[in-house]
Amino acid sequence: MRRALVAVLIVGLVTPAAAEAPVSIPGHAIDRRVTGGISGVAVGLGLVSQLIPIRAREPWNSELVEIDEGVRDNFSPRAMHVADAMLGLSLGAPAIYLMGSSIDDSDGDKLLLYGQSIAINALLAGTAKRLVQRPRPYTYSRDPVAMKFAKAAGDDAYLSFYSGHAALSFGAAVTGAYLLGASGESETATSVAWGAGLAVAAATATMQVRAGKHFPSDVLIGSAVGIAVGYLVPALHADDKPYAPSGQDVAAAATGIVGGILLSSLLPLGGRKSEIDAKAPAVTGLGFSPMAVQGGGFGLSITGGM
Repeated sequence: MRRALVAVLIVGLVTPAAAEAPVSIPGHAIDRRVTGGISGVAVGLGLVSQLIPIRAREPWNSELVEIDEGVRDNFSPRAMHVADAMLGLSLGAPAIYLMGSSIDDSDGDKLLLYGQSIAINALLAGTAKRLVQRPRPYTYSRDPVAMKFAKAAGDDAYLSFYSGHAALSFGAAVTGAYLLGASGESETATSVAWGAGLAVAAATATMQVRAGKHFPSDVLIGSAVGIAVGYLVPALHADDKPYAPSGQDVAAAATGIVGGILLSSLLPLGGRKSEIDAKAPAVTGLGFSPMAVQGGGFGLSITGGM
């Protein structure tokens, strides 16, 4: 399967020479060298985890929970495309609104923490996939097109647990909204970040199930891990009490999740197993790798097969 670059440089994280910096996010202290170093280690370990060989290529006799049984043989490359596009939006939007029109010290620190959240979530999800080696739902399909797709996917067909798309999208949304709120932005802007970010994340997770890439338990666990990492990464830098979303933010987040699930569940795909649906190339073998950034920092690239 031909390898293709899907997305380049999600966010560049430039680390100034000074280890200590003035407080740039109210109530939070950030040592840029330590924070950047942890991110670099996470990216490095994530790459090392990809060396774990895939040995189990047999279907599971039963799934983790009963609800998982109902999506065995799901298959839709169109849904895969939608999920990939939504993941890109989930990762890109916070980087854009945190950066603003230009990158100053405050923006750089926010991007540094944001990148650390992404790196840790990618490490955890990538390692779990390689250790568990769960067959994806489409590997159970007897549809010839799905069977051909599964064969071409290779190792990626056995990396279902847990969903990296869900973990990364929810993690990005939570970290972005946390940093926006902690920086003293308006209540309206922060609530929009919570609501819109989690709506796209929920839609991304739902489309992964419809695509046949993940079981419901995969995306539920991935979402939970993503939310936990997304909040804890910036919260651990708080001097005293970490930033807490307001009641309005919580309501916006809950509304976003429900809305994202409903809208993505109703989105027509034109037949999940049609020949037309399967002709469109889909991204498989999604992987992450570090990229050097001019100015003494690093970034993160995403690669995949098409």
